[in-house]
Amino acid sequence: GILATGVDNLTIDNLKIDTNRDGMDIDCCVNVRVSNCFVNSPRDDGICLKSSFGLGVARATENVTITNCQVSGFTEGSLLDGTYKRNDMAAGGNGPTGRIKFGTESNGGFKNITISNCVFTYCRGLALEAVDGAILEDVTITNITMRDIVNAPLFLRLGERMRGPADAPMGELRRVIISNVMVYNADPKYGCIISGNQGHDIKDIRIS
Repeated sequence: GILATGVDNLTIDNLKIDTNRDGMDIDCCVNVRVSNCFVNSPRDDGICLKSSFGLGVARATENVTITNCQVSGFTEGSLLDGTYKRNDMAAGGNGPTGRIKFGTESNGGFKNITISNCVFTYCRGLALEAVDGAILEDVTITNITMRDIVNAPLFLRLGERMRGPADAPMGELRRVIISNVMVYNADPKYGCIISGNQGHDIKDIRIS
């Protein structure tokens, strides 16, 4: 729906996006406000922060607020026509996607980000992923409601995919506060996952 790369002082407000790709990709952007949006994307992420190497440099996505938004994975088009149809084969049999995610493209990192007052319906959970050498730090997430979640409601991952420059060091995932999260009817096969890498711990996470 939206692909913003290297855009500063960006405001996205009061949009309805219904697509089979990412609803919003906010990539290497600084000073961003996303508010009052409905994003339905059964086969891909809803609101996705990225920090790719698309500009030829590792540039962080930072100073971002996402508030008063709803994300979902209903059948494409059924948000706009109001039918909210469900298709469990939406993402190749793994259920719909439709979530808020940091990554997977994560060369430049994510810093100083707040997510508040958001609703997830029939989609995947919240994902914070630093897998390409990124530093992901100083994130506050509060007042989140999730219903009918098809995978881990909370997924924090410091990994070593390392797609990008060959000499990039391992990243960090640290200083994240998550509070006031209500999850109803999540798939019981999945717990909440906080996963670092051997020799590289996730640090300073508070969940309440």
